[in-house]
Amino acid sequence: FLSVAAVAGGVALVWWVRGRLVRLRDRVLVTITDMSEVDRMNGREFEEHVALLMRTCAYRQVEGGGGGSDGGVDIRALAPDGRAVVVQCKRWRRPVPPNEGRAFLGALAGSHRGYVGLFVASNGFTDAAVREAGRTMTLVGRDELALWMRGRWAPSLPASLPGPAGAA
Repeated sequence: FLSVAAVAGGVALVWWVRGRLVRLRDRVLVTITDMSEVDRMNGREFEEHVALLMRTCAYRQVEGGGGGSDGGVDIRALAPDGRAVVVQCKRWRRPVPPNEGRAFLGALAGSHRGYVGLFVASNGFTDAAVREAGRTMTLVGRDELALWMRGRWAPSLPASLPGPAGAA
């Protein structure tokens, strides 16, 4: 019985160390990526970068949205506190206007009811987009993204909207 417990403990230790090493590797990759590299990414690469960043911050089950039929979101995940999160990513050369925020709010109120919204934009948001988003979603603009990538900031998620998570 003692040898079975020792083997199980060894397996658990290896699993824990492996997880720590993967998170460390991901943190290094995110940290060495600067905003000029983000500016050279295409939309899909930016989504993958944001997903990687989320994994380094203890988000779990981080998955891409699946392209054109993604239901208005680019990434789905579980936050460190267990809440279901959907993410919209925009790697644009200009700030995101309010109509994009409204479209994401529609996804949160419809096909992703009960999820928490996180909107990440490589060049930020217009003032009107920030006003319209209010407290219904977390906006991550250029400055916040740079700080998040360097491990000096992490987004605070808004309260969940009413409705069952997982209704996608």
